[in-house]
Amino acid sequence: MEAEFKRLVMRSPFDVRVDKPKREGESTLLYPFDARVAWVAACYHRTSSRISWDLWSSEAVRLEPLFDDLLPAFSTDPRLPGGKALRFSVEVGAASDFEASPLQLRGVVKNAIAEALISHGVEAVLDPESPDVVFVVRRVGTPEARRTVVGFDIGGGARHRRGARVAMGAAPLRETLASQLIMLSRWDVRTEPLVDPMAGGGTIPIEAAGLAVGAAIRHPSDLLLSRLGVFKGLPSEVPDLFPGSTPCILALDSDAGRIPAMVGNLRAAGLTGQAYEKSIVVAQQDVRTLTPDYVGRMLPSSRAMSPGVFCFNPPYGVRLGAEEGEDKLLGLYGAMGRSFARFKGWRAACFVANPRFVEAFGHRPSMTKPATNAELKGAFLTYQF
Repeated sequence: MEAEFKRLVMRSPFDVRVDKPKREGESTLLYPFDARVAWVAACYHRTSSRISWDLWSSEAVRLEPLFDDLLPAFSTDPRLPGGKALRFSVEVGAASDFEASPLQLRGVVKNAIAEALISHGVEAVLDPESPDVVFVVRRVGTPEARRTVVGFDIGGGARHRRGARVAMGAAPLRETLASQLIMLSRWDVRTEPLVDPMAGGGTIPIEAAGLAVGAAIRHPSDLLLSRLGVFKGLPSEVPDLFPGSTPCILALDSDAGRIPAMVGNLRAAGLTGQAYEKSIVVAQQDVRTLTPDYVGRMLPSSRAMSPGVFCFNPPYGVRLGAEEGEDKLLGLYGAMGRSFARFKGWRAACFVANPRFVEAFGHRPSMTKPATNAELKGAFLTYQF
């Protein structure tokens, strides 16, 4: 997340420098607030699950003291949106250490916000379906010093909902995880081809193309940015930040029935047509018979025969592949490992939630990073061939 964000800010329309973030646990980065930096994150950042602006906190662990802390903080804060009426919702993250249920925690924060808005002459309307503003509540800190933090969601909700996946496969990889996978592969778009040999609905190729050109995933008009004065005067358009980059991507799948869905998703993402016919190639091909010569023939680019990277999300045998039997699935893993061994100098990165993958694949990973895809615990793995 940090490497992607630094790269984006450097190519943004702002002359601003990003300080090194503070880490909060394994999955949260905290940056000092700057409206320009927040604009870049909200519009362009692909590897984050959610982007929020932390504003208020309390050490209270019971409902009544929490309300007593938050109400005056909300009531006196000029950053709270104004107007005649405000539709809002409240979302609560993990809060098992709070002395009330998440539903009760959500309720007390909602009541404090509503009373504060009313005190400002603003009609408060709870609207979970189409809110103007989403307030995010989370528990943070060390076990000895926990606190409740409330802030604005400025990133447009769950970041994996890109809107481009119009055809859903049986076991899709979340878009945020696909972007993280590509970043971990260290793909150099300037010199290397990227091959997804099990592309399914095309999530990885779509994210790779977006990362390559620095394409936005949110428009300012669709975000809370348009409701907060601190963002006034910032750009209303979101052009590609790396417009000169031309990716070299090969998206493959052994199942001919999946190709139309993949093409449909690429089209929804704006990645088809003449502009992309030489940079994103889609074809039916079994990963077990993949060779360097085949990749060279399929990609009309001087980079086609250069060592590149495989980025893929194999079946785990949990939701997809279980019906084929464990032995058959392990056989597929082994065949994939033998196929990739033909690609000397290439790298590979995958996300897998089957603990037997590494042994069956037959190669020692150069990196293992635990992760979760839709509640399935697994790991990112990277390889060098």
